[in-house]
Amino acid sequence: MRRRKVQDRRDIHGPAPKPALGLDVNWTLRSLMAAGLLSVCVVASAMSATVNASRAEEERKREAAIAEEAELVADLANYLAAETAATRQAMDDGPRLKPAMAMGDLIAAEDPTEGLASFDFTDLTVAKLDAEERKCLAQAIYYEARSEPRIGQLAVADVVLNRVKSPVYPNSICGVVFQGSERRTGCQFSFTCDGSMQARLNKRKWKEAQDLSGAVLAGVRAPVSRNATHYHASYVSPHWANTLTPTATIGTHKFYKFPSRRTVAAAPAAM
Repeated sequence: MRRRKVQDRRDIHGPAPKPALGLDVNWTLRSLMAAGLLSVCVVASAMSATVNASRAEEERKREAAIAEEAELVADLANYLAAETAATRQAMDDGPRLKPAMAMGDLIAAEDPTEGLASFDFTDLTVAKLDAEERKCLAQAIYYEARSEPRIGQLAVADVVLNRVKSPVYPNSICGVVFQGSERRTGCQFSFTCDGSMQARLNKRKWKEAQDLSGAVLAGVRAPVSRNATHYHASYVSPHWANTLTPTATIGTHKFYKFPSRRTVAAAPAAM
């Protein structure tokens, strides 16, 4: 009878409640989702910080390049102003124009053979050589970098002068610029053998290249290429680039130098 009562009590109260598994799974999923969202937020914050740092570094480099170019342009402006002032001064101090003497009077006034014998032709030769060197450098600047900013043009001129100093290349500007131009292949500067020089000159840009060439040869120069002896356009990949050490990227050109003295003898045949 007692057992019957116990059984009746069980029947009245029903079976024992089971654990709420669905509720536990729900809380687990919520916890995992919260942890995942937190991880995504952390990764996004880290990526944002990296992007901001990269942008700040690029902005710093851009401002430094602008400042450097501004300084070089200021030096060029000072050079041109000084040249203009010197020319004006020479014109003001020079003798006034007078009517030319007749040839007979000129011969009677002095012995022309004496003046010819005493004339120093070395000065004339030096002046001619300087003019040729300036023209060759201006051609390199014009044909290789006339569309580049001023600092890019200075970098090309810097490469030419670095080659002049190097024992691997000719010891004159014209020799460096036109090296290999007599061959169908192997010219160091492509404009010397690809027909570019046959095109009509842009007078304004050619005048700018001449002025910059004169300024560089007068001492307005900065090692913007970082001792580079080679460069190429950023949209090409020459085979020799992997054998050299990159030094700078200026405008649309990438610049390189020899990695060590031991590899100077293995200079590539073309730029």
